[in-house]
Amino acid sequence: MSENKHTAPSAQDQFDDATSRQLEAVYLTPDVIEQRNKIMALLSVRQGENALDIGCGPGLTTLALAEATGANGKVTGVDIAEPMLSLARKRCAHHANVSFTTTDVTALPYDDGCFDIALATQVYEYVEQVDLALRELARVVKPGGRVLIVDTDWESAVWASHDDVRMRKVIETWNTHIPHPQLPRDLKFRIEQAGFKQVSVEVVPLVNTVYDEQTYSVGMMTLLGNFASGRNGITEQEVAAWKADARLMGEQQRYFFSLNRYVFLACR
Repeated sequence: MSENKHTAPSAQDQFDDATSRQLEAVYLTPDVIEQRNKIMALLSVRQGENALDIGCGPGLTTLALAEATGANGKVTGVDIAEPMLSLARKRCAHHANVSFTTTDVTALPYDDGCFDIALATQVYEYVEQVDLALRELARVVKPGGRVLIVDTDWESAVWASHDDVRMRKVIETWNTHIPHPQLPRDLKFRIEQAGFKQVSVEVVPLVNTVYDEQTYSVGMMTLLGNFASGRNGITEQEVAAWKADARLMGEQQRYFFSLNRYVFLACR
């Protein structure tokens, strides 16, 4: 299968200190916490397992894995963005069974078959050589080991607006921040080609029905707006109008947002 040649900014460029903190705040909203709990339940982590958190970001899933594997388990978090790893190290500082490494997911510095389980949330859509990265994942997971991969297709977004054309333009522009904006559509095939079996797919929807800064969608508006401004003909004024319209939808009690998270479970 040919790789998507979509040109997107590198992860290092996107996740500076400010953006990393903004994303951490979004990941701490109640709706995302609930989503993370659902995803962790699907992985069914057991005490004493050796776990790999790929693209660990600010360490929220790493912490969840550390608590689930217990004192006899081990958790390794990897990310390519040092600002994210800095947040993760602080979050997991009191867990002796956690370690972190700055690395590219296409060249993991670990022995073959050394992990019982692996989790990657919103990672592979950022990776240009996604098939190589999946083969690396298969290499480091032991036979019979389990993996859970979460990715998003933003074309699944339903976002109420008084100006649907502008809304779609913002989302279409946001899609250009990653090389694989529609990765879930063929991710099952790619996972199987990498050497995994028993691949199943779950959908975890994220729904917001009120305009509230402590929700995923409102929190993400800063990131989407910052990225879209100056791209695809979108001006700062248009971004401001887009945000103001979302607030107005909330005031009118007409706010609605829904986005699907696609969860892929597989065995090695």
